[in-house]
Amino acid sequence: MMIYKKIASLAVLGTLCAGQPALAQEPNSLQSLSIPASQVKYKDLGGPQLGTVRGNSATGAHGSFLRLPKGFISPAHLHTGDYYGVIVEGSVTNAEAGQQEVVLGPGSYYFQKSNTDHVTKCMGSTDCLIFISQSKAFDFIPSKR
Repeated sequence: MMIYKKIASLAVLGTLCAGQPALAQEPNSLQSLSIPASQVKYKDLGGPQLGTVRGNSATGAHGSFLRLPKGFISPAHLHTGDYYGVIVEGSVTNAEAGQQEVVLGPGSYYFQKSNTDHVTKCMGSTDCLIFISQSKAFDFIPSKR
């Protein structure tokens, strides 16, 4: 009887461990979740990198880390969904056309309205890391201006 309990316990543990990666993709998960920085999987976007930890950035609502290499300056662009950004590392500016650039350091917050042209820069001598939360899929649409 003891061996059956051990096998059942191992089966439950195996199921829970196997399900862990899926939990990171579930925005309405009923379980708490912890993801070490070393386990965030990044997708290369041609310089910047996107590491999604909540939802699915390709299809809908998500929470993702956006890495920008030092000195990065995006072309003017827009996104089809509003997003909220918090600077984790480095110094960032995110300004719409005609706006004054404000340098944002770690702990700073910004909101980017959808369908509004803007330029994002990683200032200074270190790479930048931003956490973004968006209700729609991540996209990058070059400005027509």
